[in-house]
Amino acid sequence: MKKLVASFCTAAALAVTLAGCASGSSAGGGSSASAGPEGLVQPGKLTACIDPEYAPLEYYKNGTDGDIVGFDADGIRALAKHWGVETNLLVTSFDGLMPQLQSGACDMIFGGLYMTDERLKIADASAVMQAGPAILTSPDRVKDITSPSDLCGLTVAAQSASSNAATIKTLSEKCTGDGAKAINLVEYPKTAETVLAVLNGKADALAETNVAAAYMVTQNKGKLEIAPDVLELDTQFGVFSRKDDKISASIASGLKALREDGTLADIAKTYGLDPAIVEVK
Repeated sequence: MKKLVASFCTAAALAVTLAGCASGSSAGGGSSASAGPEGLVQPGKLTACIDPEYAPLEYYKNGTDGDIVGFDADGIRALAKHWGVETNLLVTSFDGLMPQLQSGACDMIFGGLYMTDERLKIADASAVMQAGPAILTSPDRVKDITSPSDLCGLTVAAQSASSNAATIKTLSEKCTGDGAKAINLVEYPKTAETVLAVLNGKADALAETNVAAAYMVTQNKGKLEIAPDVLELDTQFGVFSRKDDKISASIASGLKALREDGTLADIAKTYGLDPAIVEVK
């Protein structure tokens, strides 16, 4: 889901390996001597719209303000460094990200947005990460959940009205269609409540977006594990720019270079993510 609860972010103390820091306005990220690629809103500076409320992709290191860290934040800095320009992080609410981009306030959105058909109608995007649902459970149960059919008959928690809840509903229908027991889906308003449901024994497992799931594991070591390869990663996160903008091609080539030299994989590992998810086409 786009936002994890504040209690998760407050607990974060993940190491940041890339140089540079960020605040709500700007941060250093390379020399300003170069004008960078054609199409920047401000020559010599990469301005990215970001909503720092989605660990481990983008969040405030101290929970509420100060340095913005995470895979996306470090990815922005790495791209700016690749281009030899400064970094400017423009903090924006989630629902304001696309309007800010379209208005010309920033060059890109590098911030945990799915590459949906609706978004691709109004903006360009370059894939940066494989995304989709994941299953978390207790360490003693993880060996028993190796395929979707293993969820049949179990109680699975998910955030209310989320895509993850919809995925479990679809799987439950397949269970009953195959003659197995339905999945008992329990929905909670907040993601933190889905975690507590598993920790307190009210649910056997929970469904969450893969990147959020990885962060949940880091905050509940020894209590939660991801059951690997149970659900298909069925979508991608993208870096968005304005439709047919001159900078779009530079973003695509820049991300390709950072993928090929291992930079994106290293950033992923820094935040507890499987580096394989940055291998996108």
